[in-house]
Amino acid sequence: MLSDSDFRFALQQIEGRQRTRDKLPTFAAIDGWLYPPRLNLEQCSSERTARFKASLLSTLNSQPSTLNSQLSTLNLIDATGGYGVDTFFMSEQAAETYYFEQNTELAAIAENNFRLAGKSVHVHPEPFTAQTLSTFDFRLPTIIYLDPARRDTHGGKVFRLEDCTPNVIDIVRHIREMRAIRTDMNIRIVLKLSPMLDFHQAVRQLGGTWDTFVVSVNGEVKELLLVSEGSGKVHAVMLSDESEQVFTFTPDEESRAEVQYLPANMSLTGMHVYEPDAALLKAGAFRLISARYRLMKAALNTHLYFADTNQAFDCKGRTWQIIAVYTRVKDVQRALACVGVTHINVLARNYVLPADALRKQFRLKDGGDDYIIGCRAGEAGAGQPILLHCKRVEKVQG
Repeated sequence: MLSDSDFRFALQQIEGRQRTRDKLPTFAAIDGWLYPPRLNLEQCSSERTARFKASLLSTLNSQPSTLNSQLSTLNLIDATGGYGVDTFFMSEQAAETYYFEQNTELAAIAENNFRLAGKSVHVHPEPFTAQTLSTFDFRLPTIIYLDPARRDTHGGKVFRLEDCTPNVIDIVRHIREMRAIRTDMNIRIVLKLSPMLDFHQAVRQLGGTWDTFVVSVNGEVKELLLVSEGSGKVHAVMLSDESEQVFTFTPDEESRAEVQYLPANMSLTGMHVYEPDAALLKAGAFRLISARYRLMKAALNTHLYFADTNQAFDCKGRTWQIIAVYTRVKDVQRALACVGVTHINVLARNYVLPADALRKQFRLKDGGDDYIIGCRAGEAGAGQPILLHCKRVEKVQG
């Protein structure tokens, strides 16, 4: 008969495999793979984003370095290893991989899994601190990966950089102090942060020049990555199961981009309206989308874009064709009733009401093929509130 602890562990393994079969298919296919408690599974990276980070390391390793540029060997230090998902996939790009995790139970699970998969990883069941840096020889190109814990001592979520554990600001500062003494050090930091964080503020706090990667999967922002010793560029990375698209720009390009807003009283019926992928919106490419693709923007703070045709936007997002435009809810209700619409999808983008409140006014069930998008539009100031009756269409690729 199983003991209580063995029974709980068995349930943990069954639940873990069921919960991550789609999120981590490679692990689910390995016999004897061990799964951690539910919270660790919820917090870990997906296989899709972990593989992207592995490709990012490959790109960083191929870039010429100002130090030891003749050396192509890359060392990886995962300072906050957790369940080991990122370590597992990123280690494919490294000659030597070092995994640190202060939760000894989690470290034991990761060590078992690395060994099971034939991964040669140096496992350190201990916290990584600024002082740990002095134990490494950084003359070989080294990536330090940091995914600090974003929960306080009471288990509540935190979003500010200074509230995360370990203190990445201290670690970055310590590396700079070491560099002032040891000019042969070759380190780059890859820092994973909460998607809710203001990355502009984080870069200001950290100092130096960082590249920013805003990563979405199937239209939902999943990760925010900062890479040190960068060029200050922002990359909106849009992943799906089948493809990867990247929209790259600098903050200066965004601020200088010329925007064309919808002219007042322009007829919108028959036009196409495009909502960019969440990664583009989080990255802040509001003006550039209009300028690069010659799209008309709805209004200053309405991030919807209009065109005469369903043209190739060359980036992910959703597209609708406008059937009719209204200014009053009761006019929409009357028009929908005339054509027998019983289900509706309701969105609010910088509208006078939130989506839930607007949805209640229509008294229709959710779903169907019809959309009502409440937004503000027009070149005059903030724009005027309008209601767009639309049908979703597949975006032309080309």
